[in-house]
Amino acid sequence: MANPVASPLRTSARYDASTVTALAASVACVCFGASVVATRFVVGQTSPVVLACLRYAIASVCMLAVFRGQAFPRMPARDRLTIAALGVLFFGVFPWSFSASLTHLPSAQVALIVATMPLATLLLSRLRGVERITPRAMAGQLLAFAGLAVALPLQAGGAPVARDAWLGYLEIATTVLCGATYNVWSRPMLLRHGALPVAALGMVAGSVALAPLAFADGFLAHLRTITPAGWGAVLFLGTLGGAVGFGLWSWALRRSTPSRVAVFLALNPITAISLGALLLGEPVTMRLLLGLAAVLAGIQLASRARPARASSAREPSASGDRN
Repeated sequence: MANPVASPLRTSARYDASTVTALAASVACVCFGASVVATRFVVGQTSPVVLACLRYAIASVCMLAVFRGQAFPRMPARDRLTIAALGVLFFGVFPWSFSASLTHLPSAQVALIVATMPLATLLLSRLRGVERITPRAMAGQLLAFAGLAVALPLQAGGAPVARDAWLGYLEIATTVLCGATYNVWSRPMLLRHGALPVAALGMVAGSVALAPLAFADGFLAHLRTITPAGWGAVLFLGTLGGAVGFGLWSWALRRSTPSRVAVFLALNPITAISLGALLLGEPVTMRLLLGLAAVLAGIQLASRARPARASSAREPSASGDRN
């Protein structure tokens, strides 16, 4: 005889798992938002490529020190190469193109374009056959994006130089594409090997890819220009903004669909603006409060939508199903 309470218990467990996944994604994005403030504080003491290399080198060391062999387990060479390639995209090209775009476009405009990453993730996820686009998920994504459009002052940071603006748009489009590609294509590896090895190996690959550029930009000389307070910001970027943030992000991606996790990225600029108001004395405007309300409503709408996976999608199992 079937247990009459089995179904409610399964439903409760499913919602509990969904809540934990949402919490992990939220904490990760708050760490990312705080990293924007830390980056603003210290980047003037070094260079974007040197700072990105330091950040992920510290994160890699943290992963190895805490988890040791668990962070770098044995796996097929093909999977290792796939994870390394994704790591170069997400932990190498992504931070470089993002930082470079800020030299050609206003920061608020860059943040708004980056906020399209959840939509790009949803489209790529659909094209790959991982999930279908449902009206509720799309409505939540668009509402969160609209909240950012309200909250971000488009004129902040000065107007872009017309001659170089096209280069900034190309660079930030590269950033969005790299992030969306990682969100979707990392999922099979996350399901097969777990969040920790994928995040750790990806960070190492990103650091190695950035190292030649960092040394060409005077890596050792830049180390001497960072103040003690600046080193505190660098350590934050490598620990909470690196190992913890991206570890939680990978963990959430493994347990939900890419677009449902990516929608939480809307918390990134909201966190940065809020911390700027708290730590830097920047004003809290009605636009910010209205935008925050729309972002939270959009996240709630999209994350509570029932995941609609494409019937042709096959998720690889831990035993190593085909990618």
